[in-house]
Amino acid sequence: MERPAREIPGYYYDKEKKKYFKIQPSGAAPPSSAYSQQDVKKRKLNDKKAESRALAVARERRRIDRSKILLEPLAGGLLTRESGYDGLDASEILAGGLVSQGYISAMMQFSSCSAPLFAFGHRPDLGPSISDLWIVYDDQLFTLRVNSDKHARSTNHGCVEICHDFSVPTTNNAIWRIERFGHSGTSTSISTNETSRRLAMTWLATSAQAGIAVTAMAGIGELDSPTIILGPGFSRGSDVSIYSSTAAPSSSSLLFAFGTGQGILSLDKQRHDMNWVSPHPVSGESHPKDIFSLEFLHDNPSILLSGGRPGILNITDLRVPVYGRNADIITHPSSITHIKQLDAHRILVAGLNSSLRQYDLRFRKEATHSSAWPQTLSKHSSRRNRHPSRYILVYPDYCNEATIQLGLDVDLESGIVAAAQEQDEHRFPVQLFSLHGGHKLCSPYLSKRRYVEDVANVKCLRFARDIEGRMKSLYVGQPPDIQRFASAEPDEADPY
Repeated sequence: MERPAREIPGYYYDKEKKKYFKIQPSGAAPPSSAYSQQDVKKRKLNDKKAESRALAVARERRRIDRSKILLEPLAGGLLTRESGYDGLDASEILAGGLVSQGYISAMMQFSSCSAPLFAFGHRPDLGPSISDLWIVYDDQLFTLRVNSDKHARSTNHGCVEICHDFSVPTTNNAIWRIERFGHSGTSTSISTNETSRRLAMTWLATSAQAGIAVTAMAGIGELDSPTIILGPGFSRGSDVSIYSSTAAPSSSSLLFAFGTGQGILSLDKQRHDMNWVSPHPVSGESHPKDIFSLEFLHDNPSILLSGGRPGILNITDLRVPVYGRNADIITHPSSITHIKQLDAHRILVAGLNSSLRQYDLRFRKEATHSSAWPQTLSKHSSRRNRHPSRYILVYPDYCNEATIQLGLDVDLESGIVAAAQEQDEHRFPVQLFSLHGGHKLCSPYLSKRRYVEDVANVKCLRFARDIEGRMKSLYVGQPPDIQRFASAEPDEADPY
């Protein structure tokens, strides 16, 4: 048995190299040093997490004893199938089949853009592999048309070709346009209302009369209506930040809803005027504040889900909105960054402190102590809700400790959750999960992207159908490009 290493003050023991290294002050350590105070702090935290996971796995192995009849070829196979485990996980197969299939240079117009936000709109009326792409950076909107199929290149459709080889030009008589809306600030969201053909983008503007732009989803060369520039106004102060947006269903009287630092705003579909949905936050009341994510229920356009700091998800009927102590809520362990509806009853909620969970809207009881966060993880307990709601599925390997803007999307067809992570030498920029199992999925080509210091995290990723009749592709905003991953044979993967 290997003897545990002694703790020597001022030194760090690397278990892989089996050597002690002197810990250097963060400010004085050279850039190439891997043992500065900050690096060692991260390493110790990762070591502690790895040890905790290993102990949990060991406990589970001792606790579970596989039935001997399941090892029988016939009886075991029948029982396994009847239990719902047939040995084939479609999400694992599809995740493993995602390979590098081109990229779009988001920097062709934004020289200083570190992590783009973008939205896709497939245009089968123009061609089976033609899509409109909108990229936002600060107060700017960049619109272009792209062709995703490398076997259908043309000089006639005016598209930017998704590049598969550095030796092939990315443009073939392509045209694009760029719009600037003023009062520049960091981009926070982009949403598309497919029914009304409207796009909303938000940014942290320097004016109370800006921060939201609503424009037509018109492609290159198509007629569009004037862009509407909106802001939160002065009724709740002169420094209200716009953090998030979501499109309303087609049967709703609203066009979009927006999450701000002072509550929720709605935009009327006909009059195009904005109104506050939630009351003004006051001290001592649990009114919505710092709303980082919004989602309308698809089958009930009057119900709006909203969440943010400090991890309270409000379920609001906009016909009779109720907030505060009598509100209908779900308590997430930490601040909420994403809300995704999966079906009529289930939602997926992501948040800080590495919390990614599924909830059933019909059963929202408070979790028991056995299913709540373990008492051993009390170091950051002040940033966690002590009595979270009961979940139906947890994703234990999801990792986002403290970053609000990290991309996340769900493909219901393949059963895959794509989640951006805080990057370091132990984690990939993007991790795939089984939507229905909660476990990590292996995707060799997504895992090729290694940690590079000072490179921004992935703020936006999206599943999008870009070729008619095929599975959705995954687009990832990995600086300095938007990378495309699609189902293909390994020998068709791009050589980068």
